[in-house]
Amino acid sequence: MDILGDAPPDRWEKAIALVAADPNCDGLLIVLAPQGMTDPAAVAARLERFAHLRGKPVLASWMGGLMVEPGEKVLNAAGIPTFSFPDSAAGVFQSMWSYSENLQSLYETPSLVEETDTPTGDATAIIDNVRKLRRTLLTEAESKRVLAAYGIPVVETAVASTEEDAVREAARIGYPVALKLHSETITHKTDVGGVRLNLRGEQAVREAYRAIRDAVPAGDFLGVAAQPMIKLDGYELILGSSIDQQFGPVVLFGGGGQLVEVYKDRALALPPLNTTLARRVMEQTKIFTALCGVRGRKPVHIDELERILVRFSRLVAEQRWIKEIDVNPLLVSPERIVALDARIVLHQPETREEDLPRCAIRPYPQQFVKTWVFEGGRRF
Repeated sequence: MDILGDAPPDRWEKAIALVAADPNCDGLLIVLAPQGMTDPAAVAARLERFAHLRGKPVLASWMGGLMVEPGEKVLNAAGIPTFSFPDSAAGVFQSMWSYSENLQSLYETPSLVEETDTPTGDATAIIDNVRKLRRTLLTEAESKRVLAAYGIPVVETAVASTEEDAVREAARIGYPVALKLHSETITHKTDVGGVRLNLRGEQAVREAYRAIRDAVPAGDFLGVAAQPMIKLDGYELILGSSIDQQFGPVVLFGGGGQLVEVYKDRALALPPLNTTLARRVMEQTKIFTALCGVRGRKPVHIDELERILVRFSRLVAEQRWIKEIDVNPLLVSPERIVALDARIVLHQPETREEDLPRCAIRPYPQQFVKTWVFEGGRRF
């Protein structure tokens, strides 16, 4: 707020009172650059009553060296820190915010995510079987089964190795359906014309099957994967993980879809996560504001999205043979959350188990979690 260079002390006082009363203001930095008609000491005297605003730190930058020294003494006596330049004060605000944020995180108790109904050993068995075949790329169907083992909801996917199988599975699932290339060698299906959407009948399925088959070399084509078309008024997100040379597995969260590399709205974290850390990661992205509800749209279930991110991080931490994993898109709406596509790449077969990357962060020490019941039945 610029109150102009000719502002007398009472204008300073009124302006600061208005800003201090605004609930959207979390703190004040008051900058004075003296001119011929400015009285730095008189202005400082009017600021004394703002020295201890509840929950709102007040800093001052009295610029001008010896000319403003009397005003600085008034402010310091009142308990308002003063700085010779505004950038120094801005740095202090940043340090105060970081300290407060870290302190708050230390005192928060994460919610424990319940165990999934499906044994996570199913995921291990799938990965072990792929490794026995000396493959590094899981098919989409295999990738989704790994996700499902960790309680991450996935869209139904049926593999069809022939055209007749594709027609039969599409009829069983119910139209409209989507067909995707089923391959053990091609990872980005859209790039090779391996995806056909919104198919509404048998003839459309047959044509789509043939188009996908003819779009790739015969050795790369093992059939198609059929799944229902899901149209929700929601948001496309991405969950991912890759290996950092220094920190090991890293988890990615952000806006997804085909333009994920264009918008680059994403945040990184080190697994494993708890619900508190998961929320912190989501809050770093622009799309999080939309997820909370904007322009009349209902918010999505943020708590459930937290739990899915925690489960995903547990998958990354426990399944150490995974080198890369992408869930894109993860479709999120007020009604449901479901993974529409998934891709998992393993480390090379010749990699020794002792050479696999390790997580930089120890898991949450759940072995020390206990429950007490106090008088009156209150549980802690």
